[in-house]
Amino acid sequence: MPQPAPARIGDAAEDIDTPALLIELDAFERNLRKMAEFAKEAGVRLRPHSKTHKSAHIARLQMELGAVGVCCQKVSEAEALVQSGINDVLISNQVVGRHKLNRLSALARHAKVAVCADDADNVADLNAAAGQVGVIMDVLVEIDVGAGRCGVA
Repeated sequence: MPQPAPARIGDAAEDIDTPALLIELDAFERNLRKMAEFAKEAGVRLRPHSKTHKSAHIARLQMELGAVGVCCQKVSEAEALVQSGINDVLISNQVVGRHKLNRLSALARHAKVAVCADDADNVADLNAAAGQVGVIMDVLVEIDVGAGRCGVA
């Protein structure tokens, strides 16, 4: 049996079941513009991460304001972004395993896709998967900056 929507536009905040995402739209739009202006004035290319909002709509807004693309963590997230019209995605994590590498390579036929790597074998696997379908992917080599969390030393 279908359940009713947990909230409708205009509902009072105290009437909305939690957890729920509530956005103050004017502040949200102002923050998007401020970040875009900050990056432009600093002379840097902005590539925001979608892990907080998980929204292709918000990612498109960010790109309309000048972001060069968006970041995500997983192949499935990149697939959803590309299917929603985002044409430049960086997976800021390692992609391993034949199935995921094949999905990644297939995705690179439809959009600019980049990925991070911190292992030479992973770079070779990425190259092989991309070569099988004739695509080129950017690979960013992660460097360990001393935290010992990820990257090559």
